[in-house]
Amino acid sequence: MPTAKTTRTIVVTGATGNQGGGVVRALLASDKDWHIRALTRDVSSSRAKALLDEYSRDAEAGRLSLVPGHVYDPSSLRSAFAGAYGVFAITSEAYPGRVLVEEVEMAHEVEAGRNMVSAAKETGVEHFVFSSLPDMVKTTGGQFPGIHHMNNKHAVEKIAKEHLSGVTCLIPGFFYTNMRWPQYCQRRSDGMVRFCTAIPSKQVAQWTDPSYDMGSFAAKVFDLGVDKTTGKTYLVMSPLITPDEMAETFTRLTGQPAAHDPISPEEFGEMTAPFVGPAFKSDAQQMMEWASVTPADKTCFGAMDLHEKMNDSFEELGLKASTFEDWLRRSGWKGPE
Repeated sequence: MPTAKTTRTIVVTGATGNQGGGVVRALLASDKDWHIRALTRDVSSSRAKALLDEYSRDAEAGRLSLVPGHVYDPSSLRSAFAGAYGVFAITSEAYPGRVLVEEVEMAHEVEAGRNMVSAAKETGVEHFVFSSLPDMVKTTGGQFPGIHHMNNKHAVEKIAKEHLSGVTCLIPGFFYTNMRWPQYCQRRSDGMVRFCTAIPSKQVAQWTDPSYDMGSFAAKVFDLGVDKTTGKTYLVMSPLITPDEMAETFTRLTGQPAAHDPISPEEFGEMTAPFVGPAFKSDAQQMMEWASVTPADKTCFGAMDLHEKMNDSFEELGLKASTFEDWLRRSGWKGPE
């Protein structure tokens, strides 16, 4: 009888969210016949049921199943990872059901990552693919030390590479889907679409479709295998683009008038904090303060020289992250209501 490893089972954390859901989609579309365990805190939740309904044929064929697990419950992770070949792992700055007040509480994300790494090691997982971010203390030369949600993901990356032999990292940019939030985009009373990302209008940044791009890259990494991709980091990021260029692209595709009129980093912090709690306010503010001054000859949030060869995603994976135009066409987004 085939085992989970002979059928190449992959556990996908955050399977009912943007990144994890995209990984499930891409793995099921692969010709490698992956079997997916979609990790979720509540297998009876509406989002979990919707995932099974969306891929009902794969579920009926035994290629997709829901498994209960919580990143703060190590025993549940060991059960979910047992016999699996690979794990796609993400961590989040938000703690489900808890409002974070003090910045020190943000360290829960490292605990979650450490739990996944430990479970992967104990169960013999061969390929651990992690959605990471750079060390922003190092990147900013200590100027912005409080971007905890990025630093914590980098800390998890270091833990994974220290304890596991097969680790591949993917680093996304800003999420295009954030355009649905008022701290990124608004509609004025006169109908004008106001792109309000809290950086100067001529400042470049890089973006990612968190579902489509992260899913495609993760699936390709698993398809290529641990031997070819272990120890490597791939940037899942669009070409550099300014907010002005995003507004112009939006107008060209939708016919709607648009312009960039940024909010301040302070306003961004205030508007973003409720997603996590007061502990996140300074974190989010510092992220945009750095994004406002990141050198144009840098990539990966300023962590790398633009022309530095890390692991070229197009040369090695044959993939490029979505442009803003790609995302607009794929998503059908027409701006805020």
